[in-house]
Amino acid sequence: MDKFEKLEIKKAIRREQCRNNQARYRDRQRALQRRMQHEVQQLHEEVQGLKLKRQRLRFKEKTNRSAWSIVSDVFRLLETGFRSPWYMTNTDEMMKHTETRQILTELQKAFEHDVGMGGLQGVEALVEQLRRYSLYFSDPQMYLQRVEELVPGVVTATARFKLTVSEFTLRCVFPHLEKPKNGGEDEEDIYRSLRKKLLGKQLDCRCKVVFLMNEESGRVARLEVCIDVVNSLLQLLRDTMDASKYSTTPCLLKTAS
Repeated sequence: MDKFEKLEIKKAIRREQCRNNQARYRDRQRALQRRMQHEVQQLHEEVQGLKLKRQRLRFKEKTNRSAWSIVSDVFRLLETGFRSPWYMTNTDEMMKHTETRQILTELQKAFEHDVGMGGLQGVEALVEQLRRYSLYFSDPQMYLQRVEELVPGVVTATARFKLTVSEFTLRCVFPHLEKPKNGGEDEEDIYRSLRKKLLGKQLDCRCKVVFLMNEESGRVARLEVCIDVVNSLLQLLRDTMDASKYSTTPCLLKTAS
């Protein structure tokens, strides 16, 4: 074997060693990156856990706010959302607006972290339900009429809820009145006349919101909401049978259990 061949063999061995060294280096870098990502994820989870713990401790503190001011803030939030429906596109959009953000901040201090309403739980879920109300109806308006505390820890607010029925309302709130989608052209649309009677009309509904307070913290533990749509439909349609067909809708408007 001449010197040239030996030199080429040495070069090949050296190249292989370099490739192996580079591969080991890349493996170490990938392992380091994975470990760092794992540690960052752990830190993120710990931070979220501490935030949640801090939030729960804050929720356990006794609020110095009166039930009346809490009720007032709830209806202020309703009025703000209904007055400016573009605020309600999503929860993130709501939080961009100063007045809404201030009200929500105050409500978070006044509500238990697991406050319930029907099958919903938590302040964020309640705000999401409010957002849906603002989208389901055209030009909704809420007028607080009376607030009373008949027994300690139970505050009842009565209001008028005026709304205009749109096609979106019919589709989301009264879906059983829509024309069958799978039917042929000749299939009878039995609810067509009912939709025409209601579309574009304004409903003036009685609304009752019951605030159940936690006796120890003074915070709202549960909300029970009932919006009486049926009587408003009766007045509008003048036909008990027609109104009963509307009232068979799943109760999106009554969240009391």
